[in-house]
Amino acid sequence: MLAQATAASDRVVYPLSVDDLECERCFAQDGAILDLKAVGIQIVESTCSVGHSQILGYLQKAKTMLDIDFDCDPDYEVSISPLFEPTVGTNPECTGGNQVLWTNDPASSCQRNLELIRLGKAWRAASRGHLQDAVLAIIDSGVDMTHPDLVGQFWENPEDGSIGYNFITNTTDVTDDNGHGTHCAGNAAAHTNNRIGIAGVANANFTVPYVKLMILKFLGSNGRGSISNAIRALNYAVEHGANVSSNSYGGTYKTETARVAFENAAAAGHAIFAAAGNSGKNLKSWPSYPCEFAENITGMLCVAASTSDPDRPASLADWSDAGSVTKIAAPGVWIYSTFLAGQYNYMSGTSASTATAAGVGALISSLGEAGGNLTEVLLKSKTAGIPNNFNLTDVGEIDALRAVEISR
Repeated sequence: MLAQATAASDRVVYPLSVDDLECERCFAQDGAILDLKAVGIQIVESTCSVGHSQILGYLQKAKTMLDIDFDCDPDYEVSISPLFEPTVGTNPECTGGNQVLWTNDPASSCQRNLELIRLGKAWRAASRGHLQDAVLAIIDSGVDMTHPDLVGQFWENPEDGSIGYNFITNTTDVTDDNGHGTHCAGNAAAHTNNRIGIAGVANANFTVPYVKLMILKFLGSNGRGSISNAIRALNYAVEHGANVSSNSYGGTYKTETARVAFENAAAAGHAIFAAAGNSGKNLKSWPSYPCEFAENITGMLCVAASTSDPDRPASLADWSDAGSVTKIAAPGVWIYSTFLAGQYNYMSGTSASTATAAGVGALISSLGEAGGNLTEVLLKSKTAGIPNNFNLTDVGEIDALRAVEISR
């Protein structure tokens, strides 16, 4: 159960029913109400017999008795879009590095998608600027914490040394049991120029990683999770100073409470990147959330998937969802990145596009941009509209070099 309250007036006193008294008993239990101050909502977690309708009735009375206004919504499931399935095994042909990117990571030869967004030149331009520390939160299924291309890239909580939090088990064990989070994390910020595996997007200084990964796990082994835990993760990211977050999941259920949480996170200067989805649908008719919230939230972008071959003109991937909310796209077809058990795999989907865009966002954050200014830089620097099946004229591909040039 998710709720948020604001001031009201005209106080009236109502008698409390049996359900109301049960609500109060439930609310009094330790841990029953989670106060997510950074995003401005509360979550009711209770094993009591009352449900959404009883709590809603209680809050209707509280609206006037306690001089508050509120939104109260049931929890619901979000998930990874089903297109995002891995191939099996590491590609033995990914060797030799990438001369266009100037990288010695052997498998960067299979990352031609990064050539499309002019990342090699962006790194060089950014490295001549004044870089500062930044934190990129991967709100997903966790990470392979011992992956050789990710070790040393993690943010550490100064209180306990953890690299994030698991909102399923309420522990600091963020081990990935799906693979999706590890792929997104490596795509966004794997160690670059370490002669191992792939190149990550976010860090312009290959020796000292100014951008660190905060790992927030809320998706289980089946790629599913609750919106309440996703919002708890977002709240953690804002509370602990993450500059940017990658949110590669979605659902069809819209709630005002969730919208307020994302709006408040963005208003706090946190740049949010969300995945559009992989069903080839027009989001005007088939909206996906949290992606659709970006339409009216400064500091939040919904990312579509573009093709990944630098030898052909870019276009929107046939399976990418898109609409007026998707003003930016990033390569999302056959993206090679880190995977479980120290391996590397190809995956396709707007999840990969979102991780790429968030990685560029974190790169820009390390140059001092934040929140709405950061997302505005990416919108100003994107390419002209790319061909797509929806007759949308405003979907441009992310251009890392132009974004860096604007930020410097």
